[in-house]
Amino acid sequence: MPASAQIFLSYSGDEGCEASLLQFAMETLLAEFGVKVWTYQRDQANDTRSVASSLKDQVKRSRATVFLASPSTVKGSATQWMELGYADAFEIPTFVLLHRVTFAKLKSKDRGVPPFLTEGQCLPAVEWKRVVDDLRRIVSRNGS
Repeated sequence: MPASAQIFLSYSGDEGCEASLLQFAMETLLAEFGVKVWTYQRDQANDTRSVASSLKDQVKRSRATVFLASPSTVKGSATQWMELGYADAFEIPTFVLLHRVTFAKLKSKDRGVPPFLTEGQCLPAVEWKRVVDDLRRIVSRNGS
């Protein structure tokens, strides 16, 4: 069955294993809506000439973005901040999961962290299932 809704999962390359597990769990829990959780590791075409343009397009066609923030994000994951910026620009609902990092640590980075990121958008990653209910509402009200 083709996906009827896409969710973009942003993560640092260092968190590929965690992202794969989260991707599988979300697709399983949202299977009734035909949801595809897009990740770079699994879904980016190898022959893409402009990865940045492809990421922008994938965020734009998504119904929601899940941003897995980690210490690697704080160290300098410019691509993740760019993806978060695209989600904000396209007004895509965004959920931030804090994995081994606090909001204070995330915001303590001198540059790169968008000013629109608020603590209210963030949850500890261990509470990821709370996001699934919100995602379910988003994909069900937007139809196919």
